[in-house]
Amino acid sequence: MAPSGPRPVLLLTLALLAACVALTLGQRWNPLNDIFRKEHVDFPKTVATNNNAYCNRMMWDRVMYWKYANTFIHATAENISKVCTTDGVASGPYQYKSTSPFNITTCTFNPWSISYTGISAEQKIIISCWRELPVFYVKSI
Repeated sequence: MAPSGPRPVLLLTLALLAACVALTLGQRWNPLNDIFRKEHVDFPKTVATNNNAYCNRMMWDRVMYWKYANTFIHATAENISKVCTTDGVASGPYQYKSTSPFNITTCTFNPWSISYTGISAEQKIIISCWRELPVFYVKSI
C-alpha cells in the first residue's frame, strides 16, 4: 500500500485550474488583492466581547501577530473595491480616498500588556489600487 500524505502536485494543479477558470470567466485576479483581503477585510465583523478581544483574536487567527498595527474594514470586498473605481477620488499615484465612510477597527500592539488594543470608528479610507482592485491600506481619515 502506498503511503498517503501531502500531494503538492495535486494542490498546484488544482490552484492552476482555479486560476484558469477565473480568467476564462472574465474575473480579475490579483495576488496583492488576496493579501489585502486577508489582512484588512472582515465582513461581517467577527463577534468578540470587546474591541481588544476582537483585535487579539483577529491578529492571531490571521497570523499577523508580527504586525504592530492593522486596520480591519467591516464591508464587503466588493464595496471596498468600488473605492478604486466609482466610489473613490484619486488622492495620489494609485491612491484613492473613499467618498463614504466605512466601519473600521484599528488594532495596535501594546507592549506593556503584550496584547492588542482595538478602536472602532466610522471613517473614510485611503487605499492603493492596482488594476481596479485594492492592494494596500494607506490610512483612515
